[in-house]
Amino acid sequence: MFTEERQRKILDLIQKKGRLKISEMTRMFEVSEVTLRSDLSALARQGYLTRTHGGALLHERSIFPGKAVLSFGEKDVPNLAAKRRIGKKAAEFIADGMNILLDSGTTILEIARNLYKYKGLTVITDSIPVAVELSDHEDITVILTGGLLRSASLAVIGPESWSMLEKIHVQRAFIGARGVSLQRGFFCGNAVEGETKKRMIACAEETFAVVDSSKFGLTSLVPFASFEDFDYLLVDRLDRNILEKMSGKNLKVITCNPKTHTAGRK
Repeated sequence: MFTEERQRKILDLIQKKGRLKISEMTRMFEVSEVTLRSDLSALARQGYLTRTHGGALLHERSIFPGKAVLSFGEKDVPNLAAKRRIGKKAAEFIADGMNILLDSGTTILEIARNLYKYKGLTVITDSIPVAVELSDHEDITVILTGGLLRSASLAVIGPESWSMLEKIHVQRAFIGARGVSLQRGFFCGNAVEGETKKRMIACAEETFAVVDSSKFGLTSLVPFASFEDFDYLLVDRLDRNILEKMSGKNLKVITCNPKTHTAGRK
């Protein structure tokens, strides 16, 4: 069993039971106590549980983040390792005191989890999980856009959100997508969501599309942006032939892996 799979099962168990003992888990997962302590420490750093001498307790504020890491509906998050790399890289484009905008989605949530070192940030978001993730950080002001709550993504979207986005200005906006087509650009699932993303892009000095490589070649119901609408594309990896095709696009492509390549230019 891979580390991420084991940690996900630990999260499932502690959400059901409220507490776990290392002695029980060693028999359950057939790994050493040292390995399990490392797993629990990693999950504790992310705010999902509290370490105890012989195990762990469910963190009292972990309900929303716990659901978010399980992909907004008790399902496994696909490509989680890739999304974590993207989230870490995206945070490098942020500085103390900035006003930034975070869209909704599991990749965006990984950006939020890398913001704790910054001071004086204002984060505008339509994502409930992102807001909860940042809610206990005294140096980050969180503003929710408002609107209708979508149960599938735990995002608030709609006319109320659009009205607010028309009145603000941010230095950076980080936007997710359901699919990316080299011919038609970026896609999302419905027209209301698409209009929200368009307005997010419009209020930012610099715009970042953040998608994992599995989204390339996919389309959905609504195209909401072209490649020209973004300054950067952050992705975990791309095939060489796609990178070559991207070199003609008017944005910078950054692949977030140990052997980073870039394509395109501003």
